[in-house]
Amino acid sequence: MTGGYDAAVVHREFDRLLRERRLQTVFQPIVHLDTGATIGYEALVRGPMRSPLARPDALLAAAYQTNHVVEFDWVARASACRAAMAAGLDKDQLLFLNIEPLALDSDAPRDLWPDIKKAFDMFQVVLEITERSLDRDPGSLLDGLDRQRRIVAGLALDDVGSNPLTLSMLPIIAPAVIKLDPRITQAGPISTTPQVLDAVYREAERTGATILAEGIETAEQSYLARSLGADLGQGRYFGAPVSLAERATRTNRAVHLRATTPLTVATPFDALHGHLTGRATASLLISLGHQLQSCGVDPPVPALLLTHVPDPHLFGPTERRRLARLVDPGVLVAVLGPGVPAEPGDGIRGVGLRGEPDLVGEWAVVALSTCSAGALLARALPGNQTEFEFGVTHDTPRVIAAARCLLRRLGAPTPR
Repeated sequence: MTGGYDAAVVHREFDRLLRERRLQTVFQPIVHLDTGATIGYEALVRGPMRSPLARPDALLAAAYQTNHVVEFDWVARASACRAAMAAGLDKDQLLFLNIEPLALDSDAPRDLWPDIKKAFDMFQVVLEITERSLDRDPGSLLDGLDRQRRIVAGLALDDVGSNPLTLSMLPIIAPAVIKLDPRITQAGPISTTPQVLDAVYREAERTGATILAEGIETAEQSYLARSLGADLGQGRYFGAPVSLAERATRTNRAVHLRATTPLTVATPFDALHGHLTGRATASLLISLGHQLQSCGVDPPVPALLLTHVPDPHLFGPTERRRLARLVDPGVLVAVLGPGVPAEPGDGIRGVGLRGEPDLVGEWAVVALSTCSAGALLARALPGNQTEFEFGVTHDTPRVIAAARCLLRRLGAPTPR
């Protein structure tokens, strides 16, 4: 039920809105906190007034319930692009468009593409990735990120800190804009605030990302956001979401976003770039791998624990139970390799529907958390399956490159 309406009625109305492309767009200003200058707008989708789908949360729920998330995303994007062009948005300002992770690596419907392309050519578009479904299909997520990164002014990650997964995936996504969850400025200090801010500061320092505080409703919250290091702000204190035609003219300021593009490697071992530690047998590599994994989640922090084994015997019952104990809402644990089940179970992720070719002879253990980064990367010596050349690195860009390489091999779970 949505607002007292029967689900079947809501779904029929949603199908009609998609067919007729009847979504509407309002815009909320984004300001520079030091000067108060408007530097851009976020486009927010709405349904027709007095409709059961007038609210954005009702629209999104219907999209997921009817499995039309990707089409809904494109229709919303096209609506925002048309509205921005019709209102004559300043070309120096940023245009933030929300995008669901599931839609990142998809193609636009033919009837919508001309307007979208025209707007992308005209404006400085920032694609704002929502926090929903970040871990559902990591391979497609990364493919889509790299595909979109080339054609936009920047990527933004929404509601960072709303759940631990946003912190786990922050260095993998490498956004140009980090949008703090509204609770950071609205609720005052809460138990997770130090952990969230530390992760955000670490990423902003490493990549040059811009910090944006959402949900600012008072002058006190605006001051708090600036004192916490946010450069940009958004919320009803600066203006409610309305059409651009209703927006009063304000002083504008151009903002040029910057962020480091993540290193891409063909295999995890390539992330070492030739900096080898030595040679070792399986027993030493197992011990080193366990050490990295334990450091990655002790104390419990959002983390990615990714493993690729060259032989399925290295992922036996004992190892499965050990890794299963590390699974947590904020900790993504995955095991891949020849002979490893596509879905290992016990909360441990595998290749799922991705079906990438095996990395023959490679052994990788990657632990990437909000506090640390470490990777054990090894490769079997030619003609010798019992000894490996290996390297251990704590260099964050290299660890991220190895993590992204392994995450690319993870797909959506097999439908049950």
